[in-house]
Amino acid sequence: MRVAILGLGAIGTLVARTLDGRAAVTGVDRTKAPLNGHGETVDIAVVATKSQGTAWAAETAKRVLAKDGTVLTIQNGLGHRERLATVLGDERVAVGVIYVGAALDGENLRTTGPARVELGRAPHVDELAAALTAGGMTATVVDDPWPAVWRKLVGNAAVNPVSALVGVTNGELLEHLASRIVDAAAREAARVASAEGVPISDDEAVRIWRSMAAVTAANRSSMLQDVRNGRPTEIDWINGEVVRRGRRHGVLTPVNEALLQLVEVLEAYP
Repeated sequence: MRVAILGLGAIGTLVARTLDGRAAVTGVDRTKAPLNGHGETVDIAVVATKSQGTAWAAETAKRVLAKDGTVLTIQNGLGHRERLATVLGDERVAVGVIYVGAALDGENLRTTGPARVELGRAPHVDELAAALTAGGMTATVVDDPWPAVWRKLVGNAAVNPVSALVGVTNGELLEHLASRIVDAAAREAARVASAEGVPISDDEAVRIWRSMAAVTAANRSSMLQDVRNGRPTEIDWINGEVVRRGRRHGVLTPVNEALLQLVEVLEAYP
């Protein structure tokens, strides 16, 4: 199996290293490893860029994918599948989620432990899952990945912006006064998920973010890392999508809207 990893940040690097020796891997990154020429086509292109890189990833996947190839997004947030499908077509795009805290410092990759992935069924995905499992991940292929996508989004919409605003690790957030805000953000996101066809109760929403924070207790969320390093965050693809989809369904999301605006201010005035 031939695999291209599009985006070599912490998650892309982790996937590439997991597949090393188990697939023919080509790493492509806009800055660190730009695509030169075409070379051999690949069976799967795994999109591991930040949300801002999705348009680049779509055009890159178009260049490297075989005719029967699949592009698989494991990015945070929502809207990426639609952007990829605009360039590559609905039938060539698969969706998945990855559960792990990761940070990359030069060549030093730190993670919160073995990653777990849940991938939507598509051509070549079963083979990819087998290779990831052989490399030490827990990989599951499912017919409907959207419940996993929404549950991760609920956790991210709650934990990421609040941790970025108050500057604490995921575990510290559990006992922080701001945990009440995290609870409220999670409940709102769950109501939007329910309106989109993935039922998640208020109580389950709180359990989702608290369980995620406990498992990744020592981790600083990707949004907190971005803020501290002066990089653009993914707030618009996480809380922004909650707000926009909430409006579409008539679901009120005042906490998510406030978090969206506060993080945007934090980005503008670091």
